[in-house]
Amino acid sequence: GFSDGASPAGLSCPNCPLLPVERVIDGDTFMSEGVGIRLYGVNTPERGEQCFTEATDRLRELAEGGVRVEPGPRAEDYWGRRLAYVYTEEGASVDEALIREGLAWAWTRDGQHRDALIALEGEAQRQGVGCLW
Repeated sequence: GFSDGASPAGLSCPNCPLLPVERVIDGDTFMSEGVGIRLYGVNTPERGEQCFTEATDRLRELAEGGVRVEPGPRAEDYWGRRLAYVYTEEGASVDEALIREGLAWAWTRDGQHRDALIALEGEAQRQGVGCLW
């Protein structure tokens, strides 16, 4: 991880509200207090696809102890899951970590951190990190 708790792209939110994580469903979705929450900035592989297990396990690891959430421009997705940029308890970006480690693609449609995350995806792909490419 990042020793200073900060992320190189500058995405951090140490004061965002902290939520408990009940269970991780896949690399970009978890349950908190009975509500499905979808990471705003990323897409991860679906069950049965390459990299699914790695992305899911990594989210589980990053979300230990709860996560901080920051709203994006849309409150929920088509399936009614709450959308949020997600940060570790210390405030480091989970969306960013998953992309940087080659476990997730950047969400390209909208969101205030879209451009930073797309740039990180390009970097991860160039370096061939992770299991997506």
